[in-house]
Amino acid sequence: MHPRNRYKDKPPDFAYLASKYPDFQQHVHTSLTGRPVVNFKEPEAVRALTCTLLKEDFGLTIEIPLERLIPTVPLRLNYIHWVEDLIDGQKQPRRGIDIGTGASCIYPLLGATMNGWYFLATEVDDICFDYAKKNVEQNNLSDLVKGECWLRHGVDGMMLLAPTQILWNCKSPAEDFTDGRLKRRDRNYL
Repeated sequence: MHPRNRYKDKPPDFAYLASKYPDFQQHVHTSLTGRPVVNFKEPEAVRALTCTLLKEDFGLTIEIPLERLIPTVPLRLNYIHWVEDLIDGQKQPRRGIDIGTGASCIYPLLGATMNGWYFLATEVDDICFDYAKKNVEQNNLSDLVKGECWLRHGVDGMMLLAPTQILWNCKSPAEDFTDGRLKRRDRNYL
């Protein structure tokens, strides 16, 4: 885990989060040793944890459908910190492209919230695009994050980007678009 990742030395306190967020509370159980635990094999629990961590630690409110990829916040935060390292931190506004942003739009939301980075978030899946757009709008980040659905608009919007952009290709290894249709691979691969 990245040294600056807030979860590296202090994992989420499930008991505290459960006491504060009722939607998360229903997914927290007590282990045989008396510790609060979450069953990470339950997509509903993972979604609740993701939404709770984004709200608690970043002030972000998102919605994610269960039938789409549910990102884990600590791992996505690693990427943000690694990119900060590559571009010498937060010294000037940066522009990024998130190709295949997904329903959560997590990289643009984190990058915009933490660093004020500008993003073009692209997506080919209409459902993911609609959720991503809603997530950006409900967090008042439309001035920093712009969306483009390739199936609706083609790639013309890409020509507006300067050649000094950060390029992120975040296509999930759990998704396959080889024939133009989304196919899910084994969910345990995530």
